[in-house]
Amino acid sequence: MKEEELLQRRLRELADRAYSQNVYTYTHFLNEYEQNLYREMKQELSYAEPSLVGGHKHYTRAFVMFGSENMFGYPGEIPLVCAKISPVFKKYAQELNHRDYLGAMMNLGIERHQIGDILVDEESAYVFGFSHIGKLLKEQLFKVRNTSVCVEVVEFEDTGFVQKYLRKEGFVASMRLDVLVSMAFGVSRTASDKLLKGQKVFHNGKLSISGGQKIKQEDIISVRGYGKFLVEKLGKQSKKGRQFITLAVFQ
Repeated sequence: MKEEELLQRRLRELADRAYSQNVYTYTHFLNEYEQNLYREMKQELSYAEPSLVGGHKHYTRAFVMFGSENMFGYPGEIPLVCAKISPVFKKYAQELNHRDYLGAMMNLGIERHQIGDILVDEESAYVFGFSHIGKLLKEQLFKVRNTSVCVEVVEFEDTGFVQKYLRKEGFVASMRLDVLVSMAFGVSRTASDKLLKGQKVFHNGKLSISGGQKIKQEDIISVRGYGKFLVEKLGKQSKKGRQFITLAVFQ
């Protein structure tokens, strides 16, 4: 059985269990392609009132929670925590990136589907994961590469984390999806088209395979293996009808 079919069957099983047993149920963390499969099934699963939970506004990875207070009469406890990983001695800390933190966690036996997004700033990383993962990190994660670290579970809203962007500005011939992907990541239109046909491009969380799709201000585009960007601003048009835009590429 294909992975897509296994996920579809799992979603139906969790929806049925929530509905028949009056209990909240949850998937593992889903990547964008898996979330797209869920969205295609959302109407079919609507009797169990599913929702996506990612932990912050512009999440990339999220899990599906089935059930609601309206459905069961009691609020569900969302099994999501944010673990802050910080160097013990800032003076001697290496410059660490997303891959470093992910590798350190996988070395503990944590599987990728057990954790959500990893947000990194100059000093710390913020890892979204299930409650038991937060506990495990506190008890077992002491080093990332050669840097000694400590872990604490925090409320993400209280951390003051500020998302960093690389802004790209310029005129474009049109607001086509393939044009903006090329501009954001510095790839050719041919490469952009291959990414679309390879089912690697998501527009506001939905899989996109058409480069001709028109994009609007505030839309978010994600490309697997490259990153994601926000269509931040639309400026004036040139006399020849070219649109000035500002893209904010997530760092």
